[in-house]
Amino acid sequence: MQLSKNLMDVFFGYNGRVGDVKGAKEDIAEFDQRAKNAETPEERERYAQAVEQLKTEILPKMQQEMEQLGKQLGLNSGRIGQVVELDKDNKFVPNLAVKKSDNGVLSFMTSYKSGSYYHNKI
Repeated sequence: MQLSKNLMDVFFGYNGRVGDVKGAKEDIAEFDQRAKNAETPEERERYAQAVEQLKTEILPKMQQEMEQLGKQLGLNSGRIGQVVELDKDNKFVPNLAVKKSDNGVLSFMTSYKSGSYYHNKI
């Protein structure tokens, strides 16, 4: 499967951010548990601060980037946050504004402009 450069950047960037958001949420749960079970007050405070920083600074930025990339791909809001997988046997990818040429190259149905929101309403 071949992807155009712009599509590849957005597609892999989105899927990467989905993984980052999931990992950050798992880290929050783990650090919260460690804060509750830490042996010293210093350890409890350090883990509690890590949880707070993840919740207020890091996770919101990751989620915002994931949502923007999802919109650029043309995903419906209900699909944002789910990994997108391309079916190599279909000419069109469900819920994604992508087409596959006869020689197998995937591209946007209409040209993508960097920094703009993409939509699948053609």
